[in-house]
Amino acid sequence: MKPTILTKTDLGNFVGELRKEFTVVGPTRKRSQHVFNEIDDAQDLDLDYVTTILPPKKLFFPPRDNLLSFDRTGEPVPAPLEEKKLLVFGIHSCDLSGLLLLDRVFQKDISYPRYVGRRQGSIIVALTCTQIGDTCFCESMGTGPEPRKGFDILLTDLGDRFLVETGTVEGARLAEKGKCDEAKPSDLESKEKLLSEAKRKFKKKVNTDGLAEALAKNLAHPVWKRLGDKDLACAQCVISCPTCFCMDIRDQWGNLPGETSRCVEWDSCFLLEFAEVALGGNFRKDRGARLRQFMGHNLSWGGAAQYGPVNGQHKCVGCGRCVRVCPVGIDITEVAKEIRGG
Repeated sequence: MKPTILTKTDLGNFVGELRKEFTVVGPTRKRSQHVFNEIDDAQDLDLDYVTTILPPKKLFFPPRDNLLSFDRTGEPVPAPLEEKKLLVFGIHSCDLSGLLLLDRVFQKDISYPRYVGRRQGSIIVALTCTQIGDTCFCESMGTGPEPRKGFDILLTDLGDRFLVETGTVEGARLAEKGKCDEAKPSDLESKEKLLSEAKRKFKKKVNTDGLAEALAKNLAHPVWKRLGDKDLACAQCVISCPTCFCMDIRDQWGNLPGETSRCVEWDSCFLLEFAEVALGGNFRKDRGARLRQFMGHNLSWGGAAQYGPVNGQHKCVGCGRCVRVCPVGIDITEVAKEIRGG
């Protein structure tokens, strides 16, 4: 399907048509920030955003997800999945790259059926990122500001209209619901100009050449002790990361028969208990060791080294959330520079 143009006045009708087939989820404003929420009305969408509090991985891999409950006889009853398929509207390239990596994680060796079930049949309407935040560095990681794959439809905001490009047959079918006119060469030129301007706005950069090897060789670098003494081990960086996938399984006991359930919850390598073993042993008792694990996994021994290349070569997609949420100002891009020696 050739690129087309969707006017912003027609966006509401387009979203309304999509809602007939899918549960549409997109960025909405929450006070001064943004979150991914279900969209009941296109007016709830706020596509003029930099990033969200939590990444859209929460839609397919929720922070807490019931696996099953136990009935009054003690027999397990599997928790059903949502019947209506998800359509994620307005996802940025960094977060889409995060989902593509999670696809590898949860389908490579042992499949996680609940994630796979939510992702199968889901639709991705991506949004070219032209709003570059102070903590963004996706260009350095090869994951933005424009997605190269993984989307069904790609929108680019050209001011009073969207340039619409499709990446799949299903995306082309759905794009026709927008009643779009064919794009002109000048519309494609406008997109390239916006991308060029966006790339000049990045304030943070990471030199990734040889970075994985440098980190693997510097496990005893003094930066880990210095920042470990400063770090609070609050795990906000891990919780906000689009590609962190550690989980724990817990039983939640109810007061009445039939109220007990088994659930999956997000876990974090920053928590003291994460690497604890029997008799009180702990492989990462020091906060510096936990910091090293998080950053090393994101920039060295995760990503392509573990699962093969997705968009970039690293687990980190450069969304900048970990930098933004850290209460003591620890910056993964600055750590990368220090490891490299400047």
